[in-house]
Amino acid sequence: MTSATGKGWGRLATALLISASVASLAMAQNNEGTRDADGIQISVRDVTTQGQLVRVPVNKSVLVDFSRPVAEARLAKPDIADVTATSPRQLIITGRAFGTTQLIVWFSETEQRVFDVAVDLEMERLLASIRTSVPRARVQAHALLDAVVLTGDVPSADDAERILQIAGVFSPNVINHMRVAGAQQVMLRCTVAEVSRSATRQLGFNGFIAGDTSNPFAIQNLSNINPSNIGAPEGALATSRIPFVVGQGGIPVGQNSTLSIGFPRIQMQVFIQALKENGLLRVLAEPNLVAINGQEASFLAGGEVPIPITTSDRIKIEYKEFGVRLNFTPVVLNENTLRLKVSPELSEPDFTNSVTIGGISIPGFATRRVSTVVEIGPGQTFALGGLINERVRAVVRKIPALGDIPVLGPLFSSVEYQSDETELVVLCTPELVEPIAAGEVTYVPGADHKHPNDIELFLMGEMGEFTGEAVRPGINQTSSARVTDEYGPTDAFKLRGPVGPVGYGEEE
Repeated sequence: MTSATGKGWGRLATALLISASVASLAMAQNNEGTRDADGIQISVRDVTTQGQLVRVPVNKSVLVDFSRPVAEARLAKPDIADVTATSPRQLIITGRAFGTTQLIVWFSETEQRVFDVAVDLEMERLLASIRTSVPRARVQAHALLDAVVLTGDVPSADDAERILQIAGVFSPNVINHMRVAGAQQVMLRCTVAEVSRSATRQLGFNGFIAGDTSNPFAIQNLSNINPSNIGAPEGALATSRIPFVVGQGGIPVGQNSTLSIGFPRIQMQVFIQALKENGLLRVLAEPNLVAINGQEASFLAGGEVPIPITTSDRIKIEYKEFGVRLNFTPVVLNENTLRLKVSPELSEPDFTNSVTIGGISIPGFATRRVSTVVEIGPGQTFALGGLINERVRAVVRKIPALGDIPVLGPLFSSVEYQSDETELVVLCTPELVEPIAAGEVTYVPGADHKHPNDIELFLMGEMGEFTGEAVRPGINQTSSARVTDEYGPTDAFKLRGPVGPVGYGEEE
């Protein structure tokens, strides 16, 4: 039976023997079989595998050795793999297409075994490429038919992206179950500092003169605290004697006049605008915010201003937010580099730029805003933005010819000089953080405040004090002297979480 015909007759005989055995078994078990019209009874049973899986890379072959000689071997799906006998105890299986099938092996006419065969990708070359490209990655690659499943830890998001690109060369279907190792939460400490200085100098004269002498008077009208109304009556003729009146009916002294001097008998009054003003404004905001890797976080400390919106039939109220706002999205590239999309904003109502609509005063808003993307290391500080603004405004108003007269010229002129300087800087400091236990919090704002008793409050007018000794959960008192000596009085009691001052009972 070495010829092809002999083999064919042998297979046919084997098939007939199996059919006869199946028929006899079916006749012995009438309750499990079915009988057709001709009286032939058959039974169907599932072919169970032996718990062994044969993996074959696509377009490659594997050798399967048996401890006993094999009489015959067949594959359920020849289009997925081929099987060829190289010796009585060895088979060679070649993968043709992605998929799964079954290998049925006969050791004798009555004894057979069934094995699962999976034709999928070869992972050795992929794993070697990953080890060469990212040697620090602890990644495993598994084949699932024509897909690649990646599991394990990688040092950074960039390394994970690099591994995905390599796996994409081997298969377009990549299932990513990799995890970026290390801390994945970022705390951002953003500092917005602004100093604004302004200086104003004004000098101007107005007045009139007519008539008699004696009995002068003077009015100081700085800041218009108590608006004055003393002088000639409104509508009086300068050709006759002008009576001076106080209160209603007199010429009002406007709020721009800082000094008024008059001689009622002489019928003369001079209005002087003289002002020297220096202003200083310092704004410091330091919002802290924590976000997980790749997720956006938002922080707002402020309020809302109602803004009326007029429509055709009614007035609608919309609210405009103001205050300290911080939006940022962190991306942990690796343990030494963070990519931050940061948008800090500091705004407040500005009533000097307000508008009045329908009798309603609507304020403007003074806003300082920065929006950028930077790369920075944990614990490092980056100046996101800065501004130095200097503005000078000078106005001179004078009567032609008379205002140019030496010495007397200022009596016929008005001078205003204004200078404004603004310095603004926005600083950013990120930290990789992890949660801490409740007993490790160094300080909660207001926890060390000592409330006054009745005598201290009503008789002494005291509102209490901050003792510097805060009670924390699980710990009686913090060692305020130790924290202050190590970190200074300014930073000793700021809530920094795991990157802040060392608390009582903690090791440095």
